[in-house]
Amino acid sequence: MANYKIGDTRDLGACVACGNVIVIETENEGLFRPQRCGNPVKLADGSWLCGSCLKKLRVKYPQEYRMEPKQKRILPYERASELTAEAAKKELEHVHDFLEGLRERYGFHQAVFFVENVEVKKGGFLKPSLFTVTGHVVYGSFSALDEVCIGSGGQKAMIRCLHEPYSPVPVSDMTIQRGTNKLLIDYAWAEGGEVASFIFQEKSLDLKPGDLIVRD
Repeated sequence: MANYKIGDTRDLGACVACGNVIVIETENEGLFRPQRCGNPVKLADGSWLCGSCLKKLRVKYPQEYRMEPKQKRILPYERASELTAEAAKKELEHVHDFLEGLRERYGFHQAVFFVENVEVKKGGFLKPSLFTVTGHVVYGSFSALDEVCIGSGGQKAMIRCLHEPYSPVPVSDMTIQRGTNKLLIDYAWAEGGEVASFIFQEKSLDLKPGDLIVRD
């Protein structure tokens, strides 16, 4: 892969779905710098889908995190990258109907999050525990400081901050102070189809993999 200097730009051509020109900034080793509309993705036939169109498709093709053998760490993977340009365009034509079907299936909540993993770090003396809940947003969006409904028991809790999924950095009170009310690239909110980690600070939280977190 070609090397690029920070500040360099690269023209990837037009998005196969909407026709907008995709121009990115690159880091060393050709990695994308975070784009305001979201990073584009290269499709199975070598064409490119812009970040805005990719976001629309994620509700049907949710983002995943997979182990990268060479780098030996878990990295984001876009399932939509397995589509061809023609298939991506067809999927985008019907994605609104698919989204409405999801809303009906989940009771028309504003946003729904599917829990895949729960980690608990006990708080100090007289301090509540820190719960790091990782999963993906089924649809809608969640932000730091949102009040949400937890699992089937209906417990109310506040998302203290959104943390980087599968981050090697241990969660602490400092994580919450750094993570609250940050910009998009610092996980201030998570949208439909994205993998995210929510941090809760509660005495107890009845939550397990397979449960839902909802925002009304």
